[in-house]
Amino acid sequence: SIGGGGGTSAMQTLLSNAVFDRILKMLPPKSRMEVDDRFDFESVDDNSDGEEDPLDTLGPSSFKRRGDKWRDDESMPSVPGEKNVNDSPFRRGLRSSNSLTRISAVIRRSLRLPSRRSNATLESQIRKDELNQLTEDEGPRFTEWTDLRLLTYPAYPPRLDEIRDLRRLARTAKVKAIVRKANWPARHEVRKELWRELCKDKSYDASITVFNDEMSTQILNEARARSPSFLSQEGAVVNNFCLTEDGTVRLIRMLAMIEQLRPDISCAPIMYPLCALFMHYMDDQDAYACAQYLARRGQERDPPVHLLMSQTQWEATPHVLLQLIKKHKPNAYALLKKRCGTSDDEVLVETMEEWKQWIFQYLPLSHVVRIVDCFLVEGHKFLLRAAVANVYMWSKVNKGAKGGLAEGRTEAERVAATKHELAQSAAQCQVSTETFIEMAVLIKNLKSATISRLQTLYEKKVRESNSRGERKSRKQSAGVYCFTAPFVSCILSNQIATKIMSRFPSRLQLVTPELLFKLGQDGASFTHLWSKVDEADQTLIIIRSSRGEIFGAYCSSSWAERNDRRERTKSKYFGTGESFVFKVTGKDDCQAVEIFGWVGNNNNEPGEHVPQMFMTAGDRLIVIGSGDGDAIRISEELTNGISSRCSTFNSPPLVDDRAFEINELEVFGVASGT
Repeated sequence: SIGGGGGTSAMQTLLSNAVFDRILKMLPPKSRMEVDDRFDFESVDDNSDGEEDPLDTLGPSSFKRRGDKWRDDESMPSVPGEKNVNDSPFRRGLRSSNSLTRISAVIRRSLRLPSRRSNATLESQIRKDELNQLTEDEGPRFTEWTDLRLLTYPAYPPRLDEIRDLRRLARTAKVKAIVRKANWPARHEVRKELWRELCKDKSYDASITVFNDEMSTQILNEARARSPSFLSQEGAVVNNFCLTEDGTVRLIRMLAMIEQLRPDISCAPIMYPLCALFMHYMDDQDAYACAQYLARRGQERDPPVHLLMSQTQWEATPHVLLQLIKKHKPNAYALLKKRCGTSDDEVLVETMEEWKQWIFQYLPLSHVVRIVDCFLVEGHKFLLRAAVANVYMWSKVNKGAKGGLAEGRTEAERVAATKHELAQSAAQCQVSTETFIEMAVLIKNLKSATISRLQTLYEKKVRESNSRGERKSRKQSAGVYCFTAPFVSCILSNQIATKIMSRFPSRLQLVTPELLFKLGQDGASFTHLWSKVDEADQTLIIIRSSRGEIFGAYCSSSWAERNDRRERTKSKYFGTGESFVFKVTGKDDCQAVEIFGWVGNNNNEPGEHVPQMFMTAGDRLIVIGSGDGDAIRISEELTNGISSRCSTFNSPPLVDDRAFEINELEVFGVASGT
């Protein structure tokens, strides 16, 4: 009997957790939900440091969301910015109720947190309200730059007046306690004022005045928005959380203004996503003032320091994070060594390099805004707390995995695979916002003095290493960013899509490319292809061969130009030097992309001596890149092609054998953001 008041409690007393779980799976779904609601996780002792952890039974293959379309035989989405349902940034924060209960409850038990059953009904109603809000498009937007709409949550009081009074009295500890426990949802009405209040100081109004004066000058002089240089630095996070196109343009203009007026900020990899979040909830003048507040806090020697502003400081942070994990989460550190197959910290630290992306690129928006709530009060220290929490969550899911990554892989492959797992842990976060924040908060004895000491120590080591020329060579990330979400392809991962988009001209990085043609859906017809793509000003073509080779091209002119008879009498070729071809190398999570741009971009010879055969086409012909051979040539039908060495792009054949059979072909339209 499931319905009795004490039936579940008695069953829990008599059976072990594992046996109880097996019986639970055998029940009909309705009865199973009743048992889930009645099961008291509080009464089970914590075994996280000794006996088998119940979360071990999940394994990596179970790290999928129940109730969604992923099955055990399906691969999980690529990590960076995978769109699940639509472009709304908040949908990434909505999770299946069953999966939340499962993962969240076990982690809470491991941390000895009280049961959240009392909040289950409330949170279920919140998720329902948010889903209705997404589909009905009702309610006021927070700002004109966002699609986020304001909702009222009576169960979560704003407490703004209390926060103002406490800040005026300099009672930071009490403000910290309020913000940690408040659990305001991402659409809560308090967010229209909360971050402004947390950032207000004596210089706040002056910052707004400076912004308005500078913006008026730029508009008067008709200055074009330029990309600030710190966005192209190694490790920069470029995620605008689906700001509108106009909002993205204003964001870039604002960041360029910050760079101009604050030359002391030589490196700020999280400035872009922070300011993008600000602009979801406030006007750009207030977003600028909040960013200046963070910069001022970054200059202070006494904690809390908010914004690190030099390359050396940021290079030291992965080392600091690894040492914090080693001290405060030894089981996670041990698993990290096992998965990478080494105990060398200089190797293990490579898995921590993308910790900023875990927070500002991969986590759901609902989690990120709560992290920023605490960050604005507690500073950089809370970002480290959030990163440690993600590693802890990863360790719980992967602890019971059979075998390890060490078998049959090189060290570099093991490290890359572990980095990918850590990113997936954030991107597919299956614990509630409240539980994630509590995981971060309940890292005991994490002192600011310890972080400061470690930061100073590793900054010194980084400087010494750089002075001796021992810094590990890495691929330059200059230009490896784009200002909008990557396109979703059935051929390319989101990481590769982002890298390709980063090579687009800046004006084309503000709008996500749109799928126009897909061979598997639209058929192998040139007539159908031209009817789909002729109206696009620029296109991106992606091909997967029957042997699994992936390659393609960005074409900078419209394919409709093939019909311009006057121009084609001069030359059958058209296009510009912005075009390029590419091929994807490697497999699985170790993929990379090689891009071959026009040779004229790096050529000192006069233009007439540089090959400019970018693209040409006929009714049943596509050629991209020519000279000594065609980089990509498809004729007769959209089923076969040839790739040869091409002098226009100085590219080798893009496939191992010159001839290839097309397994899938996608064409995306690339639109200008200006």
